[in-house]
Amino acid sequence: MNRKFSFQIYGYDFMIDENGYPWLIEVNTNPCIEESSKLLEMLLPRMLDDAFRLTLDPLFYGSASNGNFKVTGYPDNSNMWLNLNIDEK
Repeated sequence: MNRKFSFQIYGYDFMIDENGYPWLIEVNTNPCIEESSKLLEMLLPRMLDDAFRLTLDPLFYGSASNGNFKVTGYPDNSNMWLNLNIDEK
């Protein structure tokens, strides 16, 4: 479909087996973007900011901006998943 100036955020659900291998369970075209845990409170705003920066900034500014939403302890160019401690106690 030729839908100019549009984008969609997908939600991917994974399970990790006993050997540490990820299995894709489903892909949602209308994912819940609810900050229901400390982990999601940290990740979702950054994900949305990055999505808008990659899709909207080029349209209005000619290229993706540096963004201004910061996640404490992680530089903008870092992969936040590499050292993420998801123990939420």
